[in-house]
Amino acid sequence: MPTLPFSETVGQSGDARRHVNLRTHIERLLDLAQHLPEPDRLLIEQVYRHGIKPVHVARLLGQPADRVQRRIARLIRLMDRPQYRFLARHQDILPPAVRETCRGLIFEGQSLRRIAQREGTTLHQVRKHLAAFEALARF
Repeated sequence: MPTLPFSETVGQSGDARRHVNLRTHIERLLDLAQHLPEPDRLLIEQVYRHGIKPVHVARLLGQPADRVQRRIARLIRLMDRPQYRFLARHQDILPPAVRETCRGLIFEGQSLRRIAQREGTTLHQVRKHLAAFEALARF
């Protein structure tokens, strides 16, 4: 969904500018959500792409509304982390082992131990991958 260029938003009223900014924010959120595991991605899409209220989503899932709202807030905080945004933008430049380690840790929320088991490597090697990623993400 294209957004208006800055020059077109300058002449708009405050409400129209806020609407454009909100739309841009939601587009970025949905773009970042594509890296989440499927259940989390679908939850974000239902609320922000399709406009279904969290209360209705909770009813469909058979869960308490406050649990679904906390889950959405947690996912938004996760996607707002600099490490998440860096990985989403630059995962293609990472070595495959580092990329898989970071995807499991940051996107999927798995533990270091679980990633080591999944990758068939040691916990020490997983920590080295994470340290390499963090060194790159600082720049």
